[in-house]
Amino acid sequence: MTKKTIIFGTGQEDKKKKFNEKEFSKIIDFCISKRLLTFDTSDNYLNGTIEKILGSKIKRSNQNIKIINKFRLINDIKILKNNLDKSLKNLNKDYIDVYMPHWPVFDFDMNLLSDFANESLEKGKIKKFGLSNFSLLMIKEFKKEFKKKFALQFELNFSISFFYANLLKFCKVNKIDTYCFHIAHNFPKKDLYLENIKSKYNLNNYELSLKWLSNYNFINPIISSSNKENITKNIDIFKGKKININEKKINSKKFYVDVNINKIKKIYSRSDVIYKNISEAKNNRFKLYPSPIDISLEIKKYGLLKPFMFKKYKKFYSLMYGQARYWGLLISNKKIKTVKGLLID
Repeated sequence: MTKKTIIFGTGQEDKKKKFNEKEFSKIIDFCISKRLLTFDTSDNYLNGTIEKILGSKIKRSNQNIKIINKFRLINDIKILKNNLDKSLKNLNKDYIDVYMPHWPVFDFDMNLLSDFANESLEKGKIKKFGLSNFSLLMIKEFKKEFKKKFALQFELNFSISFFYANLLKFCKVNKIDTYCFHIAHNFPKKDLYLENIKSKYNLNNYELSLKWLSNYNFINPIISSSNKENITKNIDIFKGKKININEKKINSKKFYVDVNINKIKKIYSRSDVIYKNISEAKNNRFKLYPSPIDISLEIKKYGLLKPFMFKKYKKFYSLMYGQARYWGLLISNKKIKTVKGLLID
């Protein structure tokens, strides 16, 4: 899938309790009617429910609906094959356009993953393989083993673009199809340069973020909305005239700080699953995957995949995103006293 396009993200994990299947189904129908035909999903979104909803649309539609599908990475090729076949059945497709492990694990078998990808491609069950949320070091190691073209997916927005500078350069040089999510998360509200551009072109935070990513010829932004008017506007913005944005004038690094772990008093999580201390994180009774212990081993080998997000109060900090990585970091290094992260509003 080399043609640059806008993608609709179907993740609903942070809306489990309020998920309305009927309304979600209407939004998918609307996207198809607007010829927004590429959907990003995962086999574990609502335990396969999202796959099945998309599958019902694919079965009834005469449009060429494309799927980017993510899966749980396990060092067992039989399980990987079975899960792929299950996704194909749920989606009512003979093949998946782009198939990729959702998250890395510290001990993933590079050879096994490459063999699985090659076999799936040869059998026509997938059109392209990819990696989601992998570090640049992991990606480079995989590239040595896997000789075919592959795609990448990772979070990208103004706040963390400096963190992924080397990865973006790698994608550009190697002409890698790239899919980016959370495109407007933690928008730097105090950046005068961005505020002036928003005012000049009458754009909101999300729209400016989308316009920025549309300037990259290898990035396919993933949008998500339950508002039909916003979806239509996003499609038009993506297709519209480019806006020159000088990234060197955006200084998100000034919000990148060292936080004393003793001053982190509150922890939040999109999943509403929260561990209060290292002991609870190690026990992992809520069965987070990858587990904090797995992530600690991954950090020792590959480093952090993305920065933490903090909110500052008068006397303490709150960790807003990255709970499992935070506990993983503390488990990996018992002597750690400070954690680097981005301050968000």
